[in-house]
Amino acid sequence: MFFRNSGQSTVYIGSSNLTHSAQVAGMEWNVRASQARNPDIVRSFESTFASYWADAHFEPYDPSEFADAIRRSTAAEGDTVDLTPFDVKPFPFQRAILEQLRVERERGRPHTLVVAATGTGKTVMAALDYKHLRTELDSSRLLFIAHRKEILRQSRTTFRHVLRSGSFGEEWVDGQTPSEWNHVFASVQSLNANGLENLAPDQFDVVIVDEFHHAAADTYRRVLDRLRPRHLVGLTATPERADGLDITRWFGGRIAVELRLWDALEQQLLSPFHYFGIANGTDLRRITWSGGSYSATELTNLYTGDDMWCAKVLAAVDDTIADPTSMQALGFCTSIDHAEFMARKFNDAGIASRAVTSRTAREDRDAWLQDLRDGKLAALFTVDLINEGVDVPAVDTVLMLRPTESATIFLQQLGRGLRKTEGKAVLTVLDFVGHQRTEFRFDQRFGRLLGRTRREIESDVAEAFPFLPAGCEINLDRQTQEIVLDNIRNVIPATFRKRVEELRTLGDVSLRRVPVRGRPGHDRRVRGFALLDLDPAGRFHGSGCGGGGGRGAGR
Repeated sequence: MFFRNSGQSTVYIGSSNLTHSAQVAGMEWNVRASQARNPDIVRSFESTFASYWADAHFEPYDPSEFADAIRRSTAAEGDTVDLTPFDVKPFPFQRAILEQLRVERERGRPHTLVVAATGTGKTVMAALDYKHLRTELDSSRLLFIAHRKEILRQSRTTFRHVLRSGSFGEEWVDGQTPSEWNHVFASVQSLNANGLENLAPDQFDVVIVDEFHHAAADTYRRVLDRLRPRHLVGLTATPERADGLDITRWFGGRIAVELRLWDALEQQLLSPFHYFGIANGTDLRRITWSGGSYSATELTNLYTGDDMWCAKVLAAVDDTIADPTSMQALGFCTSIDHAEFMARKFNDAGIASRAVTSRTAREDRDAWLQDLRDGKLAALFTVDLINEGVDVPAVDTVLMLRPTESATIFLQQLGRGLRKTEGKAVLTVLDFVGHQRTEFRFDQRFGRLLGRTRREIESDVAEAFPFLPAGCEINLDRQTQEIVLDNIRNVIPATFRKRVEELRTLGDVSLRRVPVRGRPGHDRRVRGFALLDLDPAGRFHGSGCGGGGGRGAGR
């Protein structure tokens, strides 16, 4: 943009560099806009540039700092030390989150829950936060808790890089027991199985719990109720649980800082996605529904009873993926038998695949994950084994091969492919959709993904999702669009707990019993109640009862 005091500023938009070959000899397209004839374009250009200039994600260029970083990275070639050759520094958005944690503690809230989307570096932030805490605490004994050995190993490695200490941390998992008890990376299973009552409540100054949405489970609750750290830090991408249980009680009912998936996508911190909803011709309305999910056995029989359903999946993959043999895909199935069936059929079609399940030996699991990273395998099929704690940034395709009832699990599975990596322009998601029971909730799935209300999601589906983060697309074929719209318009929360959750999505809603006025002489402590329900259009209907009668009853 060339600014002119005369009011005749001009903007050139195009791909040409300011070199002789680009400007003179090259064949390049550029567009010139003048302030006199195109004032809106010039004004938009100027304001957009100004917003970028003020954005903390764009950092000042320091030639000496840049040259030093290049020198240190190239000097690391051939180095066998298990540490990065330079200090780990937070990205601007991570700096903001770390600063917010410090503000929370200064306000007298030492226990903090961090909600950050998968792929935004929760463990790195936890390690940097702990590094800062060590400078403030006279004692900084650490306990890091997770539910899987792989997560503990990855987390300890991250802490070693951040703290620049190749020997930091001891493991307490699979029979391994710490000797010094200063910095322990422990599985929740080991904590419960090895005499939790013998562990002093104040043994650790800082306790960090990964995947904190598991905290409502008995194994986690016993540990958290036992320990009394000076600082408790919870990490999760999905604090909402399918059973409606509240995990914020250890944090005074507060979430200290949030970076939701839609915000991370909007800020281009994650890979954009192209989601395809594909009707697969199945009718799940007669499949047994129990405990909030479909019968896995009946679904397996439906999907593996013949080759027709799998043939549709293979056809969709072939139509959508330019070269299915070179994709790096994760396929989420309904059961182990289903996963093994899909792997066989994909191999028969010439697409190198494996099934990674609880039946898979650990060495095979690790080897096949590495083969997927290296491009030697095109697809891994699993059930829930890779939902959390497995870092395969190269995944560029996710196959949703089952009806995932839980919005939390849906986001976890989607998140396996959202990490940015060189060479991956976009994540492709193929979701195979059948006719669903009314208990199934498409509104919650898309609502959690995009941060939209049910009414907004209904409008989004009807209008082909006009409000998406940059680079993202959601494409539903005609039949899938009809299925989703019908489901959203007719869904009604089936239980009181679900209705409470529905009300909470509307904002700060408090549900508590309140006294009502009764007739003179009646006990004023009598309690009344109101029953609220939502009709398919989202309107409230209510009825009430007040124990005292009279004009106040039922209010």
